[in-house]
Amino acid sequence: MKKCFLTAMLLAYSYSFLAHAKEYTFAVVPKFYGTFFDQSKYGCVDAAKQLPSVKCIYRGPEKANVRVQDKIVKQLISEGVDGIAIAVTQSAFLAENSVELAKKAGIPIVTYDADFDAETLKKYQDLRSSYIGTNNFELGKALGEQLKRLRPNGGTLIIQSGRPDSPNLNLRIMGVRSVLSGKTYQNPPGEMLKDDNGWTEVRKPFYNFDQLDRALKQMDSMLKGKRIIADSFVAVGGWPQNDEAAYRKMIEPYKDKVRTNEVAIVISDASASQLAMLKDHLASANIGQNPYEMGKQAIFTLLKIVQKEHYQKVIYTPLKVCTPDNYQTCSR
Repeated sequence: MKKCFLTAMLLAYSYSFLAHAKEYTFAVVPKFYGTFFDQSKYGCVDAAKQLPSVKCIYRGPEKANVRVQDKIVKQLISEGVDGIAIAVTQSAFLAENSVELAKKAGIPIVTYDADFDAETLKKYQDLRSSYIGTNNFELGKALGEQLKRLRPNGGTLIIQSGRPDSPNLNLRIMGVRSVLSGKTYQNPPGEMLKDDNGWTEVRKPFYNFDQLDRALKQMDSMLKGKRIIADSFVAVGGWPQNDEAAYRKMIEPYKDKVRTNEVAIVISDASASQLAMLKDHLASANIGQNPYEMGKQAIFTLLKIVQKEHYQKVIYTPLKVCTPDNYQTCSR
């Protein structure tokens, strides 16, 4: 009888605890909706399913726009979310506006994919609790290593990036330049290559400002050899391939050059559609990130923060080197 009474008491306590357990709502805010960032949504949702009383919100701009992103974060603060993971578009603007408001409201911020730049982190203490994502310098190095594999004697190069003030992308550019030149740079994005180990950048990086049609036009102009001629192209993000149909149409006239390595094309990210294009030799190599894991770990980390448990200040998600030879196994 005593044992049954204790069991009943424990069950009653458990039900009472669950009924009054705190429910948490965490938000994941990408730079923009698209093939890459939408994977972080799935990671966020799957993490929430694994955790009792946790809800995931995925909300971002249709196109990359720091003011829209800032407005979204402010909306989330007003809705009373318990934590926010954000892929930083512009460091200073977000730090001085919505992220500062979140800090005052006691809402923890973690960054994913794109962190605040070093200067902003130094200026604003405790701006974010954790960074979850790629080691961007190592990603740049991996892109550079693939170019070296394809062109061991060097070549003429064009780099494509998103924004000139994007800290994560500048780290990737510095990684590419470091590997190809053999030099160590103090500050990202490093220095343009000028006959460094046989490598020369024929112009400053193309900046597409996260506009996919612009990314395609920039790549097309390089392949056509209009005004500029280069035999190597590296994109430190997946922009030109994010619209598969448009990319296939653009690169169709040059596919034989890509297949025979007359032109080397190395691009960041490895979505299912990108691997399909790699299979068809429409790129030379892709370096895959793991945005799914970023979204998942962001939720786990935010829960640990609000529950005052130990959490990691930096979580680097893995990279995968994808080529036409291993595309079948180079998936999430």
